Amino acid sequence: MLYIENQWTSGKGKLFKSMNPLTGEIVWEGNFANTSQLNAAMHAAHNSHDEWSTESIQARIKIIRKFYALLEKNKLPMTKLISTETGKTHTDAASEVAATVAKLNNSILAYKKRTGSERNSLGVMQTSLQHASHGVMSVVGPFNFPLHLPNGHITPALIAGNTIVFKPSESTPMVAEYMMMLWDKAGLPAGVINMIHGGKDIVQGLCKHPLNKGLLFTGSYKVGKQISKIMADFPEKILALELGGNNPLVVWSTQKINAAVDLIFESAFISSGQRCTCARRLILPNTNNGKKILAQLKQKVQSLSFADESNLYYGPLISPKATDRFLAFQDKLIKLGAKSILKARKVRGSFNLVTPSLINITGMKQSYDEENFGPMLQVYFADTFDDAVAEANNTKYGLAAGLISDNEKLFEGFTQRINAGVINFNSTTTGASGAFPFGGTGRSGNLRPAGFYAADYCAWPKASIVKRL
Repeated sequence: MLYIENQWTSGKGKLFKSMNPLTGEIVWEGNFANTSQLNAAMHAAHNSHDEWSTESIQARIKIIRKFYALLEKNKLPMTKLISTETGKTHTDAASEVAATVAKLNNSILAYKKRTGSERNSLGVMQTSLQHASHGVMSVVGPFNFPLHLPNGHITPALIAGNTIVFKPSESTPMVAEYMMMLWDKAGLPAGVINMIHGGKDIVQGLCKHPLNKGLLFTGSYKVGKQISKIMADFPEKILALELGGNNPLVVWSTQKINAAVDLIFESAFISSGQRCTCARRLILPNTNNGKKILAQLKQKVQSLSFADESNLYYGPLISPKATDRFLAFQDKLIKLGAKSILKARKVRGSFNLVTPSLINITGMKQSYDEENFGPMLQVYFADTFDDAVAEANNTKYGLAAGLISDNEKLFEGFTQRINAGVINFNSTTTGASGAFPFGGTGRSGNLRPAGFYAADYCAWPKASIVKRL
């Protein structure tokens, strides 16, 4: 179903279905929006903008708080839906719901701190600063965090006074519909938030629509680049791209092998590697210590059991296409000279569940700098710490990076030299604070970080000088 101007309606475009990626069971089916329905959603958002944007910030936040209260109250059914539609374990899905609930207060603080107002007196002159909403903003959501990441755009946009047209991932329409039901119950005025299903054509339509003032996208570099090309014809529109990463994790000068291995394991394989901040490349010292770390990591990976689907560490990849792409990536690395340590394979009897891949890329003559969205960790042995940092930076991406070490001084230089926006020390690469910006450089986005700085792309400044005649 689509949600336009606070009314549920069937899509008039092509039929599509959502499946449980662990079992292959169809769990939802419906239709894409057609062009006229996209247009209706845009007009609904446009027509509601004046009323919503001129409401007091307190009134807007009051309604938004109701949504988060409803989400907290309904966290168990939401967790179940996320687990069913994405294949995440119950624990992983529950952590997504909890992270979403925790986001509101930071979004409110960010609005006040990043896009607030101020007045100053300079003799006979006064200066003032205020911020205004853009208007209608389109949010294109991903499958891997179908609740958390869309609301990372939607909430700050609504706080700032924008109205929304939301297009969820084609893989997670069921989660999106439940989320919209909660927004509806929260009492948003008609048209403030609208949802339409669709694929590439709908995204292009959102970009080009004359009423659309901005597009907020979370997804792959490939799709982000396509969107960027379309939006290049509309420099007056805001574009925020939250893309992927080929994230390095450097382990250097540590004797705490057990702790290091636990951090490496979680960084690489949590959520079956389907987080944009997962470690993709492990850089170890070319020493006996480095080889011990790899041996222990291999042992830990081999201890994973896939026999009981109710007790998995991670769930399946999102689709058969994603599974085939993941395994093809592994084969390509091996053809380019990488050496398989543990080769990923499909788990017999499961639809899209794969075992982890460990692969040594040290001797490769040609690097393959692409994000592989799955449970794979590429291992590289470096002779010196300078070599390790150089290899960590040997990527066109720049989202996350990590250093594990007993030497805190190494981290001081590491943060200055590493090209990444989220840089952690003795922590997983997947950890990020909602009180700080989230984003990166290079192919990881267009330098419009989300998180605390999402407020920046949801409002624009108006600066004034006031004098008496």
